[in-house]
Amino acid sequence: MSARRASLLLLGAAVLLTPGVSFALEPEITSDTAAQFYDVRSPTGETVISRRRLMTTLGVSVYDLYDKPEDPNGPSLTFRARMRYDADYGGSGAETDVTNFGRVVPGFDRGPVDLMYGYVEGRRFLRGWLGFKLGRQYVVDALGWWSFDGGSVKITTPYFFAAELYGGLEQRGGMPLSTPRYERDGVWRGDRTGYDPSLYPSFQPNDVAPAYGAALESAGFTWLHGRLTYRRVHNTGASNASQFANGLRAPVAYDGTRISSERLGYAFDGTLPDVGGVKGGLAYDLYNARFANIFGSLDVYASNKVTLSLDYDYFAPTFDGDSIWNFFMSMPMNDMGVRASWDATDKLAIAGGLRGRAFQLQTEPERESTVQNTSPNNLAAGNYYPSSAIEPMAGGNLAARYRWGEGSLGARGSGDFSKNGSRLGLDVYGERTIETRYVVSARTGLWRWDDELRPDRDATSFQYVLGAGYKLFPRSLAFAELEHNMNRIAGHRFRVMLWLTLAVSK
Repeated sequence: MSARRASLLLLGAAVLLTPGVSFALEPEITSDTAAQFYDVRSPTGETVISRRRLMTTLGVSVYDLYDKPEDPNGPSLTFRARMRYDADYGGSGAETDVTNFGRVVPGFDRGPVDLMYGYVEGRRFLRGWLGFKLGRQYVVDALGWWSFDGGSVKITTPYFFAAELYGGLEQRGGMPLSTPRYERDGVWRGDRTGYDPSLYPSFQPNDVAPAYGAALESAGFTWLHGRLTYRRVHNTGASNASQFANGLRAPVAYDGTRISSERLGYAFDGTLPDVGGVKGGLAYDLYNARFANIFGSLDVYASNKVTLSLDYDYFAPTFDGDSIWNFFMSMPMNDMGVRASWDATDKLAIAGGLRGRAFQLQTEPERESTVQNTSPNNLAAGNYYPSSAIEPMAGGNLAARYRWGEGSLGARGSGDFSKNGSRLGLDVYGERTIETRYVVSARTGLWRWDDELRPDRDATSFQYVLGAGYKLFPRSLAFAELEHNMNRIAGHRFRVMLWLTLAVSK
């Protein structure tokens, strides 16, 4: 019923935002539905987690809302929206009952509905200078994926650059039609309506999060693009300073507007035909005063059929300003890799690569003998944790795919190795469309992992997946899949998945 009401609401919104008189409207409705049925069992056979999941999305797009004579370079106005219903009927109703102290799972919702995006977008107004969006929207740049409710304005100049300003409220879990996917890590937030104050004080009450940002980017170049971006998000409302109730007094809380995150980033990518391409970027966390990400890649077109690539990625975990994890040390990671792809023929393609990762651990015990004197210098020495030797790991992958007509065959293998363990495996898969309507697929795999810290968990796992589907009409497919995994630790595990994809346009 929730999905039905959401669908009617979305269709109604599309109708209300559509002008009464227009001759060039191009509406489009799309929908994707996926269902999963499986149990996660212990080695003794007891069901630990039962899952009966249904996820469906409904999208509406209406183009050419701005009724002007046809001009590909003239102003345009578009409405786009997509809602998602992501239910888990395997979860018990007791897990959502805030009065059931022994079973409730804070933040869990058996059938949440969220608005993925819903906005009106204008382009090329004021002789091509002005563009804007109003509503729930995504921002994708060097700072990652992010979503907010508000407005953005973009000025595109004829001088090869564009400027953008945006502001509104960050999309956060526990708010109407929202998801916590785009919040900063490190804080467990949600709707605490009906909760006893002493129940799960670590589950923080959510509130609005004002945010604003700006960006400068290149415009007009076909071979090079760069974007400099800044974003700041504020926390509001109360937050518990003590994570656990001590039984003597209420948890300590603080209130007021404060920084959730403040970041600065830059990214660029360029391509020269017949030569290669280059990408790079960084993200600096102003709140934590450290680089959160530095990345770069280089592609060389060695020939019309061969591409060689080199990659580097530095990542350091950063957290919301309210998070206790800002107090602890983290382990930055450095990843390097080389890749190659070869289009051997029009039907056969082969790709492979080697990768490595290195990070440092801070593990030495606290030096108690240096803290006899309580002066700040001695305290700092007593809490000094020197870096250990670099911990490396390495791996590689190799894949091949052969296409013919409406069918394909492929194989992919991967291996990762370190002194603490290894993982090695191979998948073989195939897919075939018969008479342009009937789709059949199969996949089988064999994987081995070894854990030097827990030798009793070493195992070899075998799996196979069988699928069949029917193309109802272009861009629309009904598909079913059965998966069977087996190994000595988990025994036999089954999963059934169903997909339905629909697209209807004028």
